Amino acid sequence: MSTTMIDEITSLMQEMIRNRCVNPPGGEIKSIRTIDRYLSSLGVETEIFESAPDRGNILAVIKGSGERPSLMLGPGHVDVVPVENEDEWTVPPFEGVIQDGCIWGRGSMDMLYIVASQTVVFAHLHSEGFKPKGDLKLLVVADEEVGGELGANWMVRNHPEKVKVDFLVTEAGGDPIGPNQMSYIYGEKGTAWTRMRFKGEERHGSAPFRSKNAVVTMAKAIQKIREYQPPRDTSITKPFLKAMGLGGITRALLNQPRLLGFMLNQIAKSGKGNAGFIHSLSQMTWSPNVCQGGAKTNTIPGTAHLDIDVRILPGQDEEYVRAHFRKALGPLADEVEIDRLPSDEGGIFTAGSISSANSPLVEVMDSIVKELRGPEFTLVPLVSPGATDCRFFRKAWDTQAYGFAIHDGTIDLATLLGMFHGTDERVPIGTLELTAKGYMELAKRFLS
Repeated sequence: MSTTMIDEITSLMQEMIRNRCVNPPGGEIKSIRTIDRYLSSLGVETEIFESAPDRGNILAVIKGSGERPSLMLGPGHVDVVPVENEDEWTVPPFEGVIQDGCIWGRGSMDMLYIVASQTVVFAHLHSEGFKPKGDLKLLVVADEEVGGELGANWMVRNHPEKVKVDFLVTEAGGDPIGPNQMSYIYGEKGTAWTRMRFKGEERHGSAPFRSKNAVVTMAKAIQKIREYQPPRDTSITKPFLKAMGLGGITRALLNQPRLLGFMLNQIAKSGKGNAGFIHSLSQMTWSPNVCQGGAKTNTIPGTAHLDIDVRILPGQDEEYVRAHFRKALGPLADEVEIDRLPSDEGGIFTAGSISSANSPLVEVMDSIVKELRGPEFTLVPLVSPGATDCRFFRKAWDTQAYGFAIHDGTIDLATLLGMFHGTDERVPIGTLELTAKGYMELAKRFLS
């Protein structure tokens, strides 16, 4: 990988961090224009699709001969989540600072380093006159962090003939999950973001005796949700447990759903990162994250609502979610309205989805990892606890969709997992170089 390419990836990534495309409200057209300027400077023809004011997506294609399946680099998203407290960061989160061998900034790990790497690789393949046997597409989108309705899903619905593809590579992958073990993502949990509404009776706050306070009811519901344990399923955690290098007895105990809670608490004593990951892949998870209620300090609130991030395993549906909420709430369920979050706030139900864990593209990925990291390295299939834009392509065309990157191993798994939507998000320069090399080789080998 030339120094020029790494410099271009770094510069592109820094500009996108500084564009501050925080969603909501998004404003992703800033980074879409950034990418367009870069691609156009190298002679790449692009199409920009504005899905809403200041929101948009960009597509570029190198036509193939039709002798091989098509491959997409992307969809990569340029929107990022908000930063709750910038003072907690070691460096300012929207300046794209290079420090300690890393590029720091909100969105650097999720997923601007992949967007920048894929964009630069695509541009250089075009400049080299690459003649693929299957179409090579680059797609960069808006709105992934709030459901994809103005991004990947908008493109699939409105321009299916342009974005239909047989295979794609996007976020995340490359995590060092064990000795000489590196992840790739072949599936993901679904989303069922939920809003609970609570009713009370407005009264003066100076007379709370026997009042029906909607916020108090909400607080009771939060406690019940926190205490409830949904059913556990260890079927998709087994590859991860094996790759961790755990002893046979420990692994066998972790594979028993009824013992999993106890074992997770034991693992958490030496670091909560792995325990949290196993927990998220072994059950439906729900996290009550937004509470709203009351309008004035001296008025007992008559309404309140609670927004809950719900992630479901493949095969689980909305009725499954609601049934377990009702079970968790018990008699309190009669006082609660349970609905989807509004669609413009991300409340689009999506089922969990899975691609083949042993496709021809996976074989090429494995060979590349062995060359770039060493013959002792093995790729391990994982299901992502979070949703990605892959789900729209799997649903529309059964696209074989994967998360693939190559980390340099300088940041441990627990720290990596904590950086997604977390403080001090950063990506090592070594990871940029390995990931870009990986995409370059993947495109050439798979499409030649």
